[in-house]
Amino acid sequence: MSVRLWTRDEVELAIALYCVTPFGRFHSRNPEIIELAQRLDRTPSSIAMKLSNLAALDSSLPQKGMANFSKLDKEVWHDFFAQPLLLEPNEEAFFGFAEEQAIFDHGGRSGEDRQGIATIRTGQGFFRQTVLTAYRNKCAVTGVTNSELLVASHIVPWARDKSPRLDPTNGICLNAFYDKAFDRGLITFDTDFRLIASTKLTPHTREHVDKYVGQTLSMPERFLPSQQHLDYHRNSVFVP
Repeated sequence: MSVRLWTRDEVELAIALYCVTPFGRFHSRNPEIIELAQRLDRTPSSIAMKLSNLAALDSSLPQKGMANFSKLDKEVWHDFFAQPLLLEPNEEAFFGFAEEQAIFDHGGRSGEDRQGIATIRTGQGFFRQTVLTAYRNKCAVTGVTNSELLVASHIVPWARDKSPRLDPTNGICLNAFYDKAFDRGLITFDTDFRLIASTKLTPHTREHVDKYVGQTLSMPERFLPSQQHLDYHRNSVFVP
């Protein structure tokens, strides 16, 4: 009996699902895994196994998954994160990015500004869900879990460099208050991921921030913040 090989398009979809699925849901009973299996005419078990195998390619993990990935898996993984691919429009509802103006227009690339009544940042939905999933939907500073208050903060700001716009290692899950402070350079993180506060904070704001100064960032399950990106933020965004 011949084994049906995976195609590049199928691996891309599996990687996208890997990014937005918590590790505890890598099983054949997960509705999203079942739906992708139906779309690809594969078994849920084969999809769940593929997600587990992809974890072996994730260099951000302290413990790797099963080292049973293929040469194609490795190639597509590299290409996907070098510049995340856009997905077909009919995948929008499946991945839940309809309200996020996300990554749908196959064969193109994401991380672009699209002009309309207001500027839309395409790919933001995928980036946000990937980062929030990595941080277990908790603010990495305060532990806030209200999803309406959580932001996938860019370490290297969106407007300053296109290349890391949708790189999940360029994201940190913060609540709206700390996202704004981080974006304005009023807080940053040192090489040990400890919070540093700017001297430019107002006394009232500092009262809220001081209790977290020196505290280590809560680490994500995957896609650890890039030290290179954090160095850039400290040197080029942070206001001492």
